Amino acid sequence: MYQDYDNAVGVVNKYLIENRFSTPVIYGHLHCYRWFKQHLEEKQLPYSHEEAEKWLNNNRPGWKHSKFKMSRLSLFRLNDVMKNGDITTDSYVYENSSNYDRLPVWCRLLLDGYLHDLLHSFSEGYVAEHRIACSKFLIYIINIGGKNTEDINHKNVIRYYYQSQHSTVQAKNSYNRNIRHFLKYLAGKDLIPASLKYSLDRFIVPRIIIIDELPDAKKEAYIHCLDQTSGKISATEYYSIAKKLGDTYLDRHNYSKTMKKIFCKAWRELYVFLEANGLSYSYETAEYWCICLENYTAQWKSYRRAMKLFEQYRTCGDINPNIVYSYKEDSINILPEWSRSLLLGFLSKKQKEGNSVSTVSMYRSSCLRFLKFLDKKEIRCCAMISPEIIKEFHISDPHSTAEARNAYSVRIRGFLGYLADMGYLAVTLQLALTTECAQKTEIVETLTKEEVASVYSFRTNAKTPMELRNTAMVLTGLRMGLRASDITGMKLADISWKERTISVQQQKTNRFVKLPMPVDVGNSLYRYIMSGRPCVNSDNVFITHRVPYGKLDTSCCRRALNKALNKQKQGFHITRKTFASRMLKSRTNTNTIADSLGHSDTSTVLKYLATDGDTMRQCALSLKGIEVNGGMLS
Repeated sequence: MYQDYDNAVGVVNKYLIENRFSTPVIYGHLHCYRWFKQHLEEKQLPYSHEEAEKWLNNNRPGWKHSKFKMSRLSLFRLNDVMKNGDITTDSYVYENSSNYDRLPVWCRLLLDGYLHDLLHSFSEGYVAEHRIACSKFLIYIINIGGKNTEDINHKNVIRYYYQSQHSTVQAKNSYNRNIRHFLKYLAGKDLIPASLKYSLDRFIVPRIIIIDELPDAKKEAYIHCLDQTSGKISATEYYSIAKKLGDTYLDRHNYSKTMKKIFCKAWRELYVFLEANGLSYSYETAEYWCICLENYTAQWKSYRRAMKLFEQYRTCGDINPNIVYSYKEDSINILPEWSRSLLLGFLSKKQKEGNSVSTVSMYRSSCLRFLKFLDKKEIRCCAMISPEIIKEFHISDPHSTAEARNAYSVRIRGFLGYLADMGYLAVTLQLALTTECAQKTEIVETLTKEEVASVYSFRTNAKTPMELRNTAMVLTGLRMGLRASDITGMKLADISWKERTISVQQQKTNRFVKLPMPVDVGNSLYRYIMSGRPCVNSDNVFITHRVPYGKLDTSCCRRALNKALNKQKQGFHITRKTFASRMLKSRTNTNTIADSLGHSDTSTVLKYLATDGDTMRQCALSLKGIEVNGGMLS
């Protein structure tokens, strides 16, 4: 009864041996044939491929996926020999073709045309894989009531993505990739929207917003925004302009591959959103879409910038990479007129007193928080400010440390004192802001010898432009004690190669200092400027390495230090502290240290005394001769 079966097994085994298949594959085939034959003998059934598929599906839940795949391959090879007498193909597609057979005429015509085009360039096995994937997709469209190509729309395609079942994520991605090719073919025939092919992209699908499926509140907000838009163009026209911008103008302005990829992705996803909802493009629509994406992607701010660039190109015919886009309204403009005018007057007074920009900014931040609290409490004039209100603010104001709360209180007391001088408040009202604790004194943290050695090791191995930049910034801070703000603000003209000095107008204190440039700092700066720095027209020494080329943020110094140390430090200021500590240990005069740091007096330098442990041990008093009676030491 099973003579033909055994002969076919022998043919398959001979084929595997002659073609040098691995031993596990050969044994996998033989084990499958033995198990299936046992099944046939137990059921007293003759061989049939239908029974083989049934047996496979019944055993699938209890098998590993690898075992199932091997068994499926084995039985298809066996069926090939049983039908044709030999192995006729080495390409196997392992899915029942019943989906294709069930397709209605209109689906069959679409799919046949697509498969016919594939046959000109690809193998039968490749075409069969596309037939199976596309048949499964079309059957889904039919099952949900689809009757023509109009039902192949964004909503249904997205639903298919989430509802389709596959054995693995890889299988799902493979199926969807084949279906996307099919959708692209249909779009080329103008049978479906061109953006549909992106609706099965696993990176795009989670971020596609369908307005009709949003909660009522968000839906109404969208509709309200769309009702007030102007300067509309069709989604197709929008995307053609976006592709031109991405293909030519971004390269012309030297945007990095990463930024170009992000921008093009943003424009593509907006295109999908517009066509999925039947909308035209307008800047208002794009801007609101970006805001709503905040809940879907961490890159929404980059998307927002992409929309700004597109609008700039659309209206001006080109883009300006140096423009810094501002999106948030200044908090000071939100304040009521009475409090805004008082705050502006106070800040103007602080500027006239010679306070630095950073100091004035901190006063501004602290007072804004206080005035927002007053507005929340419906305080409409200075006469309504009471000690109870001030105390309530002090208690409710969140801070991580008592020192931070003290700093805020000092600035707000200064503002209350200004109001008292103007005659708006009682002088004693500022006393309602209490001091949380005494000033904390700590031993200054500096870099260890091992960490300094790590910096120099990083300098030796630096080769890439970013590494050269990081080396120069860290060494400038470590060997010259400059702040991160002064390093990032350094101009090319500040470096005197002839005199071997660097002149800096300190941003924090506004003091001018002219410092000698150590040899290793000069070498690192020269290496970076000549071999690492982008060749752009910028006055700054340290600039970004991608368009738009501009001044670095101070946080780049901290990241550079962390790269050099290969570990995380709380801030870049530790290099300045290390510089001061090393000068003190080398017996440098405190006045010289203060001048190098840009300090107006030497009192600040004294806190670095605690870092010189060896010298401090010499100050310790001996206990010899001191008699202790009683207690723990008796």
